[in-house]
Amino acid sequence: MVVLAVSITTRSGKPLLSRQFRDITKDRVTELLSNFQGLVANSSSQHTFVEDEHIRYVYKPFDDYYIILITNRQSNIIQDLDTLKIFSQTMNSYLNSFDESEIFDNAFEILSSFDEVIAMGYKENLSITQINTYLSMESHEEKIQEIIERNKEFEAAEERKRRAKEISRREQERKMGVPLGAIDDSARFHSSNDPNLSNAYNSYYSHASPAAQQSYYQSQHKPSAATEQANVLSPQVTPQGPGSRGMKLGGRKNLPASNLPRQSFKSSPTPQASFQIPEPEKPLNNGILVSVKESVSAEIGRDGTVATSELKGSLELRINDQELAHGKIILESNVNPKDKSLQFKTHPNIDKNLFLSSSVISLRDQKKAFPFNDQSLAVLRWRKVGSADDTSLIPLDISTWVSPSDSDEGVFEVTLEFEVNGNYNSDIENLRFIIPVFTENVRINDDANDTNAEIEFIDEENGIVIKTGPVSPGTSNVIGLIVEAGFEDALFPISVLFNSSSGQSSISGVRVKSVASSQDEGVDFPFDAINTLKADEYVVV
Repeated sequence: MVVLAVSITTRSGKPLLSRQFRDITKDRVTELLSNFQGLVANSSSQHTFVEDEHIRYVYKPFDDYYIILITNRQSNIIQDLDTLKIFSQTMNSYLNSFDESEIFDNAFEILSSFDEVIAMGYKENLSITQINTYLSMESHEEKIQEIIERNKEFEAAEERKRRAKEISRREQERKMGVPLGAIDDSARFHSSNDPNLSNAYNSYYSHASPAAQQSYYQSQHKPSAATEQANVLSPQVTPQGPGSRGMKLGGRKNLPASNLPRQSFKSSPTPQASFQIPEPEKPLNNGILVSVKESVSAEIGRDGTVATSELKGSLELRINDQELAHGKIILESNVNPKDKSLQFKTHPNIDKNLFLSSSVISLRDQKKAFPFNDQSLAVLRWRKVGSADDTSLIPLDISTWVSPSDSDEGVFEVTLEFEVNGNYNSDIENLRFIIPVFTENVRINDDANDTNAEIEFIDEENGIVIKTGPVSPGTSNVIGLIVEAGFEDALFPISVLFNSSSGQSSISGVRVKSVASSQDEGVDFPFDAINTLKADEYVVV
């Protein structure tokens, strides 16, 4: 059975929607629908199909409209009627009333449901429940990204309000003739967490002179050595007179690891760093290339315990030779397709029953061939969610140790301890730790640097980006940092980015045994296989 097109028209012959499943022009479809109106008008039978010399129209009237299935005359009429029934059911699920404007409003959803029923002109073996399930699927990654974007917008809006309020307050006090130093000391009362300072300010010093406010604040808090050094190195700003142009605000947004300005900045932690590791180049294909690609997400506690973990994977096929396109992929015997924890899902054109019974990935129609345009095609996907304290999906174990500095207030000694998990026996490459603090007062302790780590760059959006060398299995690695932060929690969450392209096996255990011909029994095709792994949302909280 080959379905050429499916259309919705009015009883008077006006086309509303049409979806072509073969290479047919719009003018040809319009001509066929016009012929249908003439055949229906001249038909006196009670059948729900009409034919001309080459085309069969299987139709169903509903209200003031027709839904029409256009096939050739050699098509099985029983299957055509069943397909038309499925089309009608999917369409009815989107329409509350049969109104022309409502059909247009839901055109995209209706046509999408038609695409689920027919693929390349052939009906898929799907029920109406399965079709509705596929159409209603939501993307977990998209939801997470939307939440992250909303949080960023909210934080940016709050920061703009705070800065605008601060600038307005300073400008107002400057116009009133209050010295700039007094403005700064008054702000200390507002922002201080010391209850004694807050009570003193509310009870008396809010109405006292700027000199009295400054004197009381300095008597309560002697500046630390780091603060004094910052005050000495900070440029002095002279208050401007009434005729001046005011203060010029601005600053650099991107700081290299060296030559930083002598002033400290901090930003609130973001849910996920925006820095991304560049994608590797497209690997060379010698004929058949099978890629097992996996990404892992995890939330790890500071003590190394695993709170949540998730693994996603796909098996992708690339073929650039037509003679190798009629093939089937045979997985290793250790792969259990019925393992519900991995949640395997095959491509709609793959024979799912064959995969479940024998771990073989093959097309439903053995007469067809895989695409041979050297483009990647995902034929199998899987997903696994780990339970709490489950390290089986964790390729990199990480523990953090944070302690305040004995000599400098607001400075912390951070130690990152990490090693490749025993379940993943391959090198970790392009490893980065991203600490969400924007400060120039940071350095790596040379006595605790096993992987030649270095500060790659520092910026407001990401914070401190630390790059390390490759991490090999069986080695314990340590990086020690001295970093300035307002408090310990400001150092978290630490985002971890990495990838691996030299793995001999995947975390899930999915591995290709051979690629055989689907037409000639006993003939194997040569192929190359690669395994890649990358971190998706890997954070230490």
